[in-house]
Amino acid sequence: MQALLDAISRDYLVLLIPPISAFVGWFTNVLAVKMMFYPTEFVGMRPLLGWQGLVPANAQKLGKFSTRLITTKLMRLEELFENFSPESFTGELKPVVEQITAEVETEVKRRAPMMWDNLAPEVQEQVREMIRGEVRATLALVLQDLKQNINQVVDLEEVVTKAILEDKTLVTQLFLEVGAKEFKFIERSGAYFGFLFGLVQLGVWLVYPAWWILPLAGFFVGYATNWLALKLIFEPAEPKRIGPFVLQGLFHKRQHEVAERFAELVSAKLLNPDNIVETIQSSTKGDFVTGIVNRQLDALFDRYASHPMAAMLLPDTEREALRTQIQTRVTEELPKPGGFLHTFAGRAVDIRGELMERMKQLDPKSFEGVLRPAFQQDEWKLIVAGAALGLLAGVLQLVYLFEGALKSVA
Repeated sequence: MQALLDAISRDYLVLLIPPISAFVGWFTNVLAVKMMFYPTEFVGMRPLLGWQGLVPANAQKLGKFSTRLITTKLMRLEELFENFSPESFTGELKPVVEQITAEVETEVKRRAPMMWDNLAPEVQEQVREMIRGEVRATLALVLQDLKQNINQVVDLEEVVTKAILEDKTLVTQLFLEVGAKEFKFIERSGAYFGFLFGLVQLGVWLVYPAWWILPLAGFFVGYATNWLALKLIFEPAEPKRIGPFVLQGLFHKRQHEVAERFAELVSAKLLNPDNIVETIQSSTKGDFVTGIVNRQLDALFDRYASHPMAAMLLPDTEREALRTQIQTRVTEELPKPGGFLHTFAGRAVDIRGELMERMKQLDPKSFEGVLRPAFQQDEWKLIVAGAALGLLAGVLQLVYLFEGALKSVA
């Protein structure tokens, strides 16, 4: 012990080894986290010189992985719509019902103004109420068709992929916010582990101050702090008791908290009504939905053809023109905000609630898949980068603080 104290008294700079090691561990881990997400676009000269954040570089692949997790483990569309009631949901479509009713009334007034004006006000109101009832019934039939063919109407993977391709920052935001506490742990743990390793490094240096000790120790600190932090986030997946202590991966401990945040982000940023409607309209699914709507509108007008009041108001030629006009207007209004498709996409199913509750029940292996892919594919690059930076820090430490060790070699 006295020999160690004597060695320290000869060169107090050796006491800087643990804090420098802590800084190296912290800095390499902070840099590792930054390298996961930034820069969003490739910076440098392809293919060998440059860098792009691992997450944005693999945004489409990571997005598809998350979507498969959602669609296979959490949200099968058939299950989501199993308890969906078209009749009950028509109450959510009151603005749509009123809009279509007003469209029909406007066209009737335009095509048969005298007939409409000759009707008593109470009869006009009866006509309006009759139209509302028929429109509600027709919308219920449309909703029933959508429910029965939901996989031909909505493709969740397509919705997510399209949103990610249009904005790569979405995946970065998703992983950053879901794993915020884990990434903060990675950064802080680098300092803690680095300091502990630095104490060992100090002891070795005092006993055997060879020139290669500091670079080698720096390499080890940079490598080990990154590796340890990643391990402690995900392992062990299940709680393990060791004496009075219970060990479990940090991410797994937060399953309920993560489920709430993940569900909130996915429903708000990816599977929101705007993205769902835009994806439907930009593919053949839009034609499929339009076909369902037009088929039910045709059935509605066919029923009206035999209705005495309809026959009295409009001749056959005008009814056909009205049919075409209403179908055109309804089709135009389908994707608009507040319209039929937006209301259906936003309120038919509680995506956030369903996703959150099912995610809370996930087994540890499946739950790990929420965040693990962000690390798994290229985590070796982060560990190697940390080791290289640690090696560089060790060399600088040797050159500027302990040049005597170099002189002894020379």
